[in-house]
Parts: sequence; structure tokens; C-alpha cells
Amino acid sequence: MGLRKFLRVILLCWVLSVFYCLKAVCDDASEVTVKFLKAPPSHSNMKSATFVFEALAGNNEETFSLYTFNCKLDGGISSDCRERHVSFSGLLDGNHTFKVCANTSQGVGCASYNWTVDTIPPTAYVGASTTFTNASNISVYISFSEPCIGAGGGFRCFSANACNLLVYGAGQVIPYTLKILQPNLKYSVIVNLSSTSQHGRAILVMDKGFCTDYAGNKFTRTENSSLTVHFDRRSVFVRMRTHVPERLLQINDETRTVQATNNYKYLKLYLYFTQPVLNTSYEILNTLTSSEGMLHPIAGKSLMNRRFGYRIENLSSIAVVTVRLNSNAIISRQGTPVSPVAPATFLYDSKRPAVTLSAFSKMRTRETSITILIKFVKPVFGFNSTAVSISGGHLRSFHEISRNAYVAMIQPK
Repeated sequence: MGLRKFLRVILLCWVLSVFYCLKAVCDDASEVTVKFLKAPPSHSNMKSATFVFEALAGNNEETFSLYTFNCKLDGGISSDCRERHVSFSGLLDGNHTFKVCANTSQGVGCASYNWTVDTIPPTAYVGASTTFTNASNISVYISFSEPCIGAGGGFRCFSANACNLLVYGAGQVIPYTLKILQPNLKYSVIVNLSSTSQHGRAILVMDKGFCTDYAGNKFTRTENSSLTVHFDRRSVFVRMRTHVPERLLQINDETRTVQATNNYKYLKLYLYFTQPVLNTSYEILNTLTSSEGMLHPIAGKSLMNRRFGYRIENLSSIAVVTVRLNSNAIISRQGTPVSPVAPATFLYDSKRPAVTLSAFSKMRTRETSITILIKFVKPVFGFNSTAVSISGGHLRSFHEISRNAYVAMIQPK
């Protein structure tokens, strides 16, 4: 019976000690209680803090002026604070702990207070699955640096005209597509891009100061709080161009333009796209086929992935080269396949043309005018009378019959 009464007394003492510790975190179980009369909020955007406190002994709620107080900030050196009023300034962002102990004739009582200094305003990053597209809708992602639910209640999007994500230009928010990916931190919403325009852009930017964080800092926009989305639904074309010179040829009474060369330095092919493409130079190389020789990339300026160059090597002395491009395998920056393009064809001939001379008269003649036929085994270019050398007479006239046949009239001395 006596043991049971003793246990009841112990339990009652414990309950009383817990009751006296409810208003502060008690570090010492004693009859002295320290109470904070003034303290900063648990989350503060101020680099300063002021504390006012008092000590109570037992059931007596009178403040005793004979108490001595010691205060300590963040585990630093204790200092005398008998005035029961302490202020701090120049506090760094982060968690802080203030501890005060009251020393009385009845014992020592301590209390500590934890709070967080946060002077950095909340912001948000605006991103999208792509910033170049040919689609009518695009998914936009908003990521906050920290919860921002004060003042206006956080990120909201009730309608196209009442949304904390502002859209300027050829687009608008579809409010009912708003999704909460992570409460108070991450959201997604779909933005519709104008269907009446073939190409354009939409500028997405977060609203100003629509919410505050736990410390009361207002939302602030940064560089990452805006995004420009470009859309382009126009066809994308490519032009294949070589450095091979063009020549006019008379073929079956028709004049045709033919690209021909005997110089290796002209054996280059360039592709010019009307829009930047996603493919690399080597990926495009795999879409090119050549009837003769091999293609190798040429290092150079790509003009934002709109220009690519290739060198044609390992050709035989005479070759008709045709290069084709599989344009379907090339995708533009906005996701549109490149339109088909005609192949490029040219003649490469490094063999010197053979030529024969024949006279319309006998080898011995008394004629005062001798006609000479100059005939090449294949068409030549740039051949004229200056290339004819005569001894024992002079050239009276020179005529071109075709690209591989010429007539010279010679008058003997």
C-alpha cells in the first residue's frame, strides 16, 4: 500500500514538471521556468531579432529582479543578459537557436527558441518539352524554388486571363489542364499556340509578386521565370549546291546546262536548309548516296545547323556523279521533315582530250586557201583561235561547228 502511494507522488511530480515546460523548451528540470514575452516568428525575413523574456519560480508568477540571466546564440559564448531584453543584427540566412538560462536561489531554469532567417525571395523556373515546335499545344512546367503559398494562396490558374502564368504573343493558357505534380512546388499546364498563324512565338512569363514564402518574402521573377516558344508549321526545304562550274552544251539541237570539271577542288557539295535541323553532319552523311566515289564532311560554319558541306573523293578519271539525299530522315528544329529535293549530277573528267587534224585538200596543193578540220574525241570548252599555232602561213578564219569540231581557214605564205 505504501509503495503504491509513493508511485503516485512520483507521477504527480512528473506531470507538474511537464506543465511548466509547455511554454518553452526546458533544458533543465527545475522549479524555475523561463518564458519568452517577445521573439521573432518561426520563419523571418529579417536579419535582426529581438527577444524579451522573464523567469518564474514555482507557483509564484512574480518576476524576481534578483535573477541573473545568461544568453547564448547558436552555441556561441554565453553573455550576461540581466536586462531580459536582447537584440541581434546581421544574422545570416539559415536556422538559429537562442538559449537563455535564469539563475535563482531556487535553481536554474533554461529555455531555447529556434527560428529560421530567410531573406531570399521565392522564384520559379519555367520550362517546356521543347522551345521549337510545329504542334498546336505545348506542355509547360513550373518549378518553384520553395513553397510560395502566402498572400494570394500560391500558384493559381482559373482562366486564360486569370492565371499566374502570363502568355504574350500567339498563344494562351488552357486553364483546365493545370496539374499539381508536387504540392506547392511543381505544376504543369498546356499552352495553346495559334492555329491561324503558320509561324510565330509565344512568350511565357510568371506573374509578379502573387505569393509569399513562409518568411513573408514576395515572389520575384528571375531570368529563368520566362520562356519563349517558337512555332513554325511551314515546309522546310533544302538546296543542294556544288562548286562544279556550269557549261552550255548543244545536244541534239538543244542547248543544255551541264556541270563539269576536271579539278578536284571543285568536288564539293553543300546543303542549305531553310530552317535549322536537329541532325548532325555525320547523321546527314548517312542520308546521302553517291553513284561514284565517297563523301566526307567538311569542317566549317553551319549557320546554326542550316549549312553542311561534304567533299567527294576517290573518283575514277572519268565519272558521272549523282548525289541523292533522303530528306525524310532529316528533321527540322521544330519537328518538320525536310521536303524532297532533286539529286545533283555533274561530270568529272580528268583525262586530256585527244584531237585530230585533217585537211580538205591534198598534202601538196596550189590552193591559196587551205581548210583544216580540228576534231576532238569529246566536247571541249574554252577552245578558240588563240589555241591554234601556224607556221608557213596565217589564219584567215576560225569557226566552231560543235563543241568537239572546229574549222580553221589557213592562207599559205
